[in-house]
Amino acid sequence: MPNKRSRGEVRNSKLQKVAADLFLKRGYEGVTIDKIVELAGGSKSTIYSKFGGKCGLFISSIETLCRESNEPLTKIDYAALNLEESLKKLSFHILKLITAKRSVELHRLAIGEAVNCPEVGEAWYMHGPARTASFIRSILESRRDELRKTTVPIERMAVILHDSLTGDILYRLLAGVGKHENDAGLERMACAAVDVILGNVRSDVP
Repeated sequence: MPNKRSRGEVRNSKLQKVAADLFLKRGYEGVTIDKIVELAGGSKSTIYSKFGGKCGLFISSIETLCRESNEPLTKIDYAALNLEESLKKLSFHILKLITAKRSVELHRLAIGEAVNCPEVGEAWYMHGPARTASFIRSILESRRDELRKTTVPIERMAVILHDSLTGDILYRLLAGVGKHENDAGLERMACAAVDVILGNVRSDVP
């Protein structure tokens, strides 16, 4: 039989999931606490005591959505892959992640609401783009011996590769003028970005 804490965690998780789906569909202003409680159960007092109200629940929902989006990146197997192969594999999966319909909707939502609530922008950035870039940094750090000496810090290299992957394709999707690429197209983009970034820092390049 689950204890009180387990029941509370299940309840809070359901509140976050229902709220996240509603916020994505309707935006912050289009969602009420009453509607969240109606669909998720629980009570208003729970939302205020656990999350501090609608804004706190919104920020928590953004964090949860970002963690869910990045979860597949934690399960990639790099066994027997060198630096270039590892980065290309990760870059492909990052492109899959950031071009997914739900990810694009989350990006729009977070950026749109960050103007009025900076905490939302901070939560999205730290649990979204910054977290995604950290996977690139981890690969670069773990295979540092395959890099030649450079004045560019590994942290900066990770951000540059991340931005080269997420720039144009994401801008077009956000603006509604781009199309969703198939896996072959995403793989070509990933390989091109990695080739450019590694061109001057890979140790086996003359």
